[in-house]
Amino acid sequence: WYQRRVREAVVSTQSTGDFKAKYAGVSIPRPEDTHSAAIGAAEAEFKKDMAEYLAGAHERIAQFEASLAGLHAEKPLAEMTVAEYLADKPELREKIEADIESRAL
Repeated sequence: WYQRRVREAVVSTQSTGDFKAKYAGVSIPRPEDTHSAAIGAAEAEFKKDMAEYLAGAHERIAQFEASLAGLHAEKPLAEMTVAEYLADKPELREKIEADIESRAL
């Protein structure tokens, strides 16, 4: 029943031909691209900035690793006296001595 009655009425070659012709005649205007150049320039600038930042980050990492190696080379705090600890920290030694003198009776 569907094949004979409904399909023939709904799907006719004339209606599909009209639809195809109307669809082919439709043109959708595309907006002009005004932002791609600015986005590309911003991307290039960002990549340049990130390359500089990464170079600086690698330098800072090397400095931190050198500082950490120096800390690992020191004697453990549990085995160190106060005088040994303050031997390579003259600013801290002066501050502590000034603090002790200010509290003296």
